[in-house]
Amino acid sequence: MARLTQKIILDMAGKIIYEKGMEKTTLYDIAKNLKVTHAALYKHYRNKEDLLQKLALRWLEETSRDLFTWEAKQKLSRQESLHEWLWLLARTKKKLYETDRRMFLLYTDYIEHNSELVAEHLGHLAQKAEEVSGWTNQGAAIITAFVYFHNPYFANRWGQADYSKLFEGVWSLLVNSKERNR
Repeated sequence: MARLTQKIILDMAGKIIYEKGMEKTTLYDIAKNLKVTHAALYKHYRNKEDLLQKLALRWLEETSRDLFTWEAKQKLSRQESLHEWLWLLARTKKKLYETDRRMFLLYTDYIEHNSELVAEHLGHLAQKAEEVSGWTNQGAAIITAFVYFHNPYFANRWGQADYSKLFEGVWSLLVNSKERNR
């Protein structure tokens, strides 16, 4: 077998987790499928929890890449740019849920139970919201206002007919509130 790397281990772990679920997957299962000893995995990860955290972070980074590399079109105002970016956030999460619901639920359930991962992800979203909007120290509030459109807890509601209308309603509240506070 080729040299054992974190990528190879994470790829195999993801495959097994998809088949068995996170709870039923063991380091022994992963090692067996990689045709290595159980101990070989400890050269890369402290324990199963460490491996799951790295796998969840990788999934978050891969699925959120477009959000964090997004750049506004030159002709858009900051406000229009923020609207576009928030809509991209909503569409991205919705698409992940619709295209691979099982994996979405596996990863997001794990992430939601890990406060450090949640805080880190929300912090990155808030930072990007501030960057796009130019609204200093408002990123967390913006992300919180749109929680319905990106938090996995609400995923089963994202297919409702009034989804985009509700998004625009929240957007209107945010913009009107910002205007009133000027």
